[in-house]
Amino acid sequence: MSLIRFNILALTMGVCLSAMTPQASLLMKSFHQFSQSPYSDQLKELVQIKLETGGQVDEVLKLIQELLDSLKQDQVDDDIAHSRQMAVFDQNISELEDDLSRLNTDLANANILIQTLAELLVILRETIITYEKQLAILNEQEQFIRNARAADIKAYNRRVEQANKVINALNLIIEKLSRAVDQQTSEQDRQTILTQIHAECHQQFGPNHPITILIKLTTRFDIPTVQRILEKLEQIRDGAAKSLNEDIAAEEVAKSNFDTSMSEIETLRKRLSTDLENLNQQFNDKFNQQKIVLAQKEQLLIDIPITEELLQLTKEQQEQYHQAYISRQTQRLSEIEVVQKAYNLVFDHVDSVKKSEDLTAKLNS
Repeated sequence: MSLIRFNILALTMGVCLSAMTPQASLLMKSFHQFSQSPYSDQLKELVQIKLETGGQVDEVLKLIQELLDSLKQDQVDDDIAHSRQMAVFDQNISELEDDLSRLNTDLANANILIQTLAELLVILRETIITYEKQLAILNEQEQFIRNARAADIKAYNRRVEQANKVINALNLIIEKLSRAVDQQTSEQDRQTILTQIHAECHQQFGPNHPITILIKLTTRFDIPTVQRILEKLEQIRDGAAKSLNEDIAAEEVAKSNFDTSMSEIETLRKRLSTDLENLNQQFNDKFNQQKIVLAQKEQLLIDIPITEELLQLTKEQQEQYHQAYISRQTQRLSEIEVVQKAYNLVFDHVDSVKKSEDLTAKLNS
C-alpha cells in the first residue's frame, strides 16, 4: 500500500465530511491543472479529503512535504541497497569468472599433461621392452658361455686323462724297453719283454695306435735300432708331458677368463635389473598420475558447464534486479515530480494568500 493510499484510508475512517473553505476550493481548482495519472489522481484525492475533513492549507502543505521527504528518502535507501547489491553481484560474477578462467586453464593444462604422459608412457614401455630383451640376450649369452665352458672342461678332462694315460704307459714301456736293451738281458728275455710290451700297448692303445705299431717293430730290429726307438718314445713322452702342462696352463687361463666373464655378466645383469626396476616404477607412477589427471579432467568437464551456467544465471539475476530497480526509480522519480509540483502549487497558494492577507491588513489600517 502506497503512502498516499495509507493517508487516504486514515483520513476517511470515522470522519464526517464538511464543506471546504473558499481557499481550499480555490486550491482544489488549481489541482485540476495536473496531468491525469493514477498517482496524481491519488494525490488529488488525498488533498481533497484532507481539506474536506477540515484540514487547513498549511496542514496540506506539511502533509505533502512529509510525503515528498518520504519518497526522496525511499529513493536514497533504494539507491544504497541497489549499490550494495550490485557490488555483491559484481563480486560474485568476478569470482565466478575467475573460477571459470581457472577451470579452463586447468583443463588446458590437464590435456597437455595427459598428452605428455601418454607420450612418456610409450617411451617408457619401449625402453622397458628394450631392457627386457637385453636381459634375455645377456642370459642367453651367459648360458651359451656356461655350456661352452662345460664342454671345454669335459674335453679338457678327457685330454688330461688321455695324456696321463699315455705318459704313464710310455713311462712303463720305456722302463721295460730299457731293460730289454740292457746288455745283461738275454735274447730270450728281451723277446719276452718286447712281446709283453707289445701286448700291453695293444691292450692300452689299440692295434692301430702309432705307439703300438712302433713297439711291434722293436721285435724285428737289433738293439741299436731299439735304442733309437726308445729315444723316440722318450721324446714322445716328453712332448706329451709338455703338451699336458701347456693344456693345464691354458685351462687356468680359460677358468680365469670364464670367472671374469661371469663377474662382468653378473654386474651388467644387476645394473640392467636395477634400471629395469626403476623404469617399471616410473611407468607405474606415470600411469597412476595419468589416471588421476584423467579423473581430474572428467571432473573439470562437469564443473565448467556448471560454473558457466551459474555465471550466466548470476548475470541474469543482476540484470533482473537492476531492471527492477530502474523501474522503481522511474516510478518513484515520477511520483517525486508529481508531489514536488503539488508542493510548489500549495506553497505558491499559501504564499499568495499570505500576501493578500497582508495587503488587506495594511489597507484596513
